Amino acid sequence: MADHLGLIAQCEQLYTDACFAGESLPDNALADWIDGIATSMEVDKEVARELRRVLRAAQKLRDFWLAPATGRPPDHGDWRTRVDIGLGIKAWRPLLDIARFGLEQQPSEELYGEVKERFRVVAGERWMEGVSYDEWRESRAH
Repeated sequence: MADHLGLIAQCEQLYTDACFAGESLPDNALADWIDGIATSMEVDKEVARELRRVLRAAQKLRDFWLAPATGRPPDHGDWRTRVDIGLGIKAWRPLLDIARFGLEQQPSEELYGEVKERFRVVAGERWMEGVSYDEWRESRAH
């Protein structure tokens, strides 16, 4: 079974590399990234679909940041800001879905926190109206 927190960290690293070191990410390196995940852990169909979305987002981010800068807002050297400038919510949605799948399969406080934070970024509102992990877990037990 997939380590969803680990997958999210790998996706974030890929986004960081795409934003700052795009020249070192030719298409074959991106293909190697997803192949490496597929060989190192078992991922279900839904997570595999989201990883492909992450890969396409990374390609777009790479191309965006390698193109000549014309009228871009300042990014202050922050990879998250660069993702927001380059793709916005489209880049964050697959990470939210990976966290959601993980929370469904292997509930944990850490994954709950990931879903909660990522939902706020993607949807622009609080997830579960601020319900705590313990309250959420208790409601699922019934």
